[in-house]
This record gives sequence, structure tokens and C-alpha cells, in this order.
Amino acid sequence: MAQSKTIYLASAIITNPFNHFLTVRKRGSIYFMLAGGKIESEETPITALQRELKEELGLAMDLTKTHYLGTHQTQAVNEPNTLVHATVYHLELPVLSIHPQAELEEVKWLTFDTYKQVPLANLLKEFALPYWLKNEKSQL
Repeated sequence: MAQSKTIYLASAIITNPFNHFLTVRKRGSIYFMLAGGKIESEETPITALQRELKEELGLAMDLTKTHYLGTHQTQAVNEPNTLVHATVYHLELPVLSIHPQAELEEVKWLTFDTYKQVPLANLLKEFALPYWLKNEKSQL
């Protein structure tokens, strides 16, 4: 078996005032994942997240409304023998209309009624989804 490589990511659970959950899908992938991306050299996770959200979604982050949730490591869905190690944040956005840019092909707001109908990346399934579902009643 080939040795795994690790990709370090900064990712965000992005919700709107209705507690819908923003997911993104890259070109060539069937999986929806958290917004964010790779941490480049000399970047902190939060500065990487700021850059990625601006590049991929045209969003400017309000750091006062961004909350660190933790880290999680899992198998990448689009790259064999690769682990993703993500630093994950939560932020709530007042906007509902977001359009994909850069390498993103699609954005999708998930609801508590629709999330089971969407193919989800491992990081989203294992870390973000339980967090979001746990907060379902407290956010509504």
C-alpha cells in the first residue's frame, strides 16, 4: 500500500440566518464539501480561510463572527492515499446568494430536510455534519 500524504486545510461551516449549511463542489467531483482550502506556506489557518473564501466565493470574512471549532483528520474523497487535516471554523453569513468562483463548480445550501440527498465529503460527514445537527434546535 502506498504511503499516505497529508493535505492541511482551513475550512468553514458556513450557515445563514435560517441555519442552512453552505457546501461547495469542485469541478470534476461529485462530493460536496466545506468551503475553504489548502493552507499555503507561512499562512495561518485563519488567513488561509480568509484567502480561500475570497477566491472561491467572493466573501470577506468578519473575524469577530468567526469561531474556531477544532481540527479533524480523515481520508480525502478525491485523492487516493491522501489524508486531509483540517482546522475548522464556524461563521454565520447574512447573505443567501453566493456564486462559485475559481475551481468551484457549484454551491448548495443544505437544510435539515435535504442534507441526506447530497453526496458529502468525509470531513463534512464526520466533523461538520454532527456539529450542525447537534445545533439544529438551538439555532432555530
